[in-house]
Amino acid sequence: MVIQPPKIGVVILNYNAAQDVLRCLASLRLAKGGQRRTWIVDNASSDGSDAVLPPALAPDEVWLPTGENLGYAGGNNAGIREALAWGADYVLILNPDVVVDPEFLPPLVRALEASPRAGMACPLVLDEDGERVQSLGGEANLWTGRCGRRLYGAPLGSVDEKRWAEVDFPHGACVLIKRSLFEEIGLLNEAYFLYYEDVEFGLRARREGLTTLAIAQSRVRHRDTTEAGAASPLVSYHGTRNQAWLVAEYGRFPQRAAFLLLSAYGRWPLKFAARLFRGRLGAAWAVFRGALHGQFSKEWRRGDHLAVPWRGHPRVIEALP
Repeated sequence: MVIQPPKIGVVILNYNAAQDVLRCLASLRLAKGGQRRTWIVDNASSDGSDAVLPPALAPDEVWLPTGENLGYAGGNNAGIREALAWGADYVLILNPDVVVDPEFLPPLVRALEASPRAGMACPLVLDEDGERVQSLGGEANLWTGRCGRRLYGAPLGSVDEKRWAEVDFPHGACVLIKRSLFEEIGLLNEAYFLYYEDVEFGLRARREGLTTLAIAQSRVRHRDTTEAGAASPLVSYHGTRNQAWLVAEYGRFPQRAAFLLLSAYGRWPLKFAARLFRGRLGAAWAVFRGALHGQFSKEWRRGDHLAVPWRGHPRVIEALP
């Protein structure tokens, strides 16, 4: 009896990052493990990606334009749907600014195959130089709303290669997800659009009794640009709103109350004042709107992401040639 390698659908979401995608693909082509097909989902880039990337793709790499910016969740969901329709056993979500180690994939697959309760696994994510840790999964504190990366800033030499752990959520830059997890809990929540989608997905899996594994033997490098735009209106709005949504959905009443008190009398006024002091009026206004919508908007409940259609996304289909 011949054992077939698992089918792994890879989803790389591009938004004005053509050169990053090329570097990511170059490293991925050298990686071992599985029968793979890769979708490069383009979220309506304006940097000429549509001219640069399609001619550079291999036969098992597919260009998938969305026609509009669907955000992190919507763009990745477009690729995930295609991967599931192809028959993928696993879906690998990969940021374009990630460079993978040739041996990164087999440890993730082995971990998931050995643990029936595990729904996804993430690697040890290192900084661009490969010297310090960005994350080994993440931990969520629903009392404060803080969602932190485990081992952030630790030197690589301090990490035990054999180390693995159950974590609250994966680092969304690189995560391998079982097909069965999507079938059980649905896709990424598109209402979030940007930020905290990976946290929400991990907590949703945990609520259903499924775990997220972090595997130190699997390693990738990632150029982290989150700090550079931390005070922009886009980040200020979605970060503030989505953090509140996360606690509203997954926190118990005492946790929701503690978060509201901490935020209303501390976090939100300080974020607002800090941006106002620096003359960033748009970002200050975004914090106010994000706090307001985080408390009173219930868009996260709409449930579109819970259904898993097997073919395409209507907005993607319209954009295809």
